[in-house]
Amino acid sequence: MDQLKNACDEYKSLSRRKFLGVSAATIAATSLPIWAPKIAFAQGTSVKDVLVLIYLRGGADGMSLCVPHGDSDYYAARPNIAVPQPSSGSLNKAVDLDGYWGLCQSLAGLKDTFNSGHLGIIPAIGRQNWSRSHFEAQTFMELDTNSVYNGGWLARHLASCEPMNPNAALRAFTFSAITPLALAGAPQIIATELPESYSMTGNLQNEPEVLETLTRMYSRVKDETRALVRDARRTVSAFDQVGFSDYTPAAGVTYEDTKLGKGLKSVAAMIKADIGLEVAQLDKLGWDTHANQGTVNGSFRELADELGHAMKSFYDDMMLAGKTNWTLVVASEFGRQVAENGSAGTDHGTAGTMFTMGPNVIGGFHGEWPGLRLQ
Repeated sequence: MDQLKNACDEYKSLSRRKFLGVSAATIAATSLPIWAPKIAFAQGTSVKDVLVLIYLRGGADGMSLCVPHGDSDYYAARPNIAVPQPSSGSLNKAVDLDGYWGLCQSLAGLKDTFNSGHLGIIPAIGRQNWSRSHFEAQTFMELDTNSVYNGGWLARHLASCEPMNPNAALRAFTFSAITPLALAGAPQIIATELPESYSMTGNLQNEPEVLETLTRMYSRVKDETRALVRDARRTVSAFDQVGFSDYTPAAGVTYEDTKLGKGLKSVAAMIKADIGLEVAQLDKLGWDTHANQGTVNGSFRELADELGHAMKSFYDDMMLAGKTNWTLVVASEFGRQVAENGSAGTDHGTAGTMFTMGPNVIGGFHGEWPGLRLQ
């Protein structure tokens, strides 16, 4: 199914456009984005998590992922596309969490994670960013600025702290052919859709000799290419250590053969291999659902199924392996309007829904929920 079919023209343009990556640079600013919930680090602890960010590009309908089934205004505004109430008896009914909120069936596998306190939900994030433009909203969230460019917020995060592993070959990884704005200017970042195929030499037969020659040649150079070549070679060695093709998840865990599933499987492999990874970023496109949204049996359901399965597999894989040094965040540039439109879809809105998941998050619901009458 073409998930761009019912998207707006701006999103189609963004999704099919080729952007140039941003080269590494020194980032002076160190603040986290102002749109993010308040983040507090426990005193006297040395725990440092790998941050895994899944960005839902297109403006995901948060009220179809985490459903305010206890609000009658939700059903009045969405007579055709609402997720059925938990008491409805429908196979597509919401999975109740607290009597007011529930997960859609695609995320039903995360209910136990929520009950264990390892799933945090912020259902009205970004209300102060009133842009209805994908480009403006994504830029604001990833750079955390409307004017002065000072690198992406994830890049500034990395620049503001010492490496978890001083000898690491890479600190950040993105499953993309280009560097997303959130990581623009990040130190020691690799951008590739196929980490298992990452190579410096183009698969030459005498690869070790070529690598040694390149390293020796650039060791005499006094500009930044010296460090780039050194880190590239070390990354090749680190990825060989990971062994992506031979990676076996924890017993009983299976990742789906989807882009997001394969991406999180690779992240799990890197974290378990302890190669020094600190940030991983993945995109899931297709959430601009202006027409025929398909909340319970269409395109939205397919997108949410992929997201839910990937999150569940990653959580189970890491926890069964005893890995607790990670936190996963799911975000989108904005949410959708409360009322469905005349095409059984939803138009651009403001506040979206953010998920945080992992053994070190504070579970439950966070932030102030304004209710639907104010939207």
